[in-house]
Amino acid sequence: MKIFAFFLLLSFLFSSSCEKNEIDLIQDSSSGFYIVSDDKIVLSPNDFEYYDYSSHLIYLRSGKISIKEIEKMNTFTVYANGDPIYSGQTLPAYSSYLPSSLVIHTFPSFFGNEIIGIDFLLRFDSEGKLQPDLREDDRIVNALKAYDQYHPGLTGEILSVNYLSSTDVKVKLQLTNNDSFHYLYLDPEKMGVNLFHYYTNGLYFYDSLNKTAFTHKIETIHPDDWSSYRSEWLSLIRSNEIKILNIVYRNFEQVPSGEYLALFDFPGLNIFTNKNGLQLGKGRIWLGNLHLSRNIVIESN
Repeated sequence: MKIFAFFLLLSFLFSSSCEKNEIDLIQDSSSGFYIVSDDKIVLSPNDFEYYDYSSHLIYLRSGKISIKEIEKMNTFTVYANGDPIYSGQTLPAYSSYLPSSLVIHTFPSFFGNEIIGIDFLLRFDSEGKLQPDLREDDRIVNALKAYDQYHPGLTGEILSVNYLSSTDVKVKLQLTNNDSFHYLYLDPEKMGVNLFHYYTNGLYFYDSLNKTAFTHKIETIHPDDWSSYRSEWLSLIRSNEIKILNIVYRNFEQVPSGEYLALFDFPGLNIFTNKNGLQLGKGRIWLGNLHLSRNIVIESN
């Protein structure tokens, strides 16, 4: 019995040592980008090709990791060069339960088995200010660059919001390609505003003082097949190119004078796809979502 107890103790110590060694590994100062769950490494630099920082999508290496391993996680922590950066939870793609502002959506994933997306759910603090996006951390950028896995992707900006009349609002957006890839993006001018807003809620104003929101009354048009797209919806934005987009909203809700946070979610073509299907001619289809915001003042209109 004593011998059995001795070997049982050795087994326990050996198991604890193995778990500790995994944590020791990611605390190496040059360890790169990791996702950890229950003190176990779920994703390491060897498991993915690159990280699109604009959409926070991780493009996996073929055969290296299964989406089923991601689905087994309940909670996760992101490490960069040995530092724990933030934690979140995994959720089914269509779950209405949102316990965390940082989530990895699991089956059924829009991105199949080859892409993992870490999503940030916009939330406001008690003072009505947007909570910071913990994914935006220079330590993550440095960890990805150390393994040549950093792709900046696209960035967006709300340049201006103007009233054309008491109910007609024009928003001017700037889209910038900071990447070495040429990208294809959903073009609202080619699609038409109604179809474009099938993929986004578009523009709205948030009053942090009264905690109320105002938005448009656009009737969206559904695509013929929600899981497919037409190439004529897409426009090319070359590496280091800037595009200016204008969207006019008719019959916008009446908005009282005051200070507001203007918000716009710029959508990528997030449909069931795979990495091999992303390249289309000279461009690569951009996936993801850009959360754009700008403080504005609305006067009587």
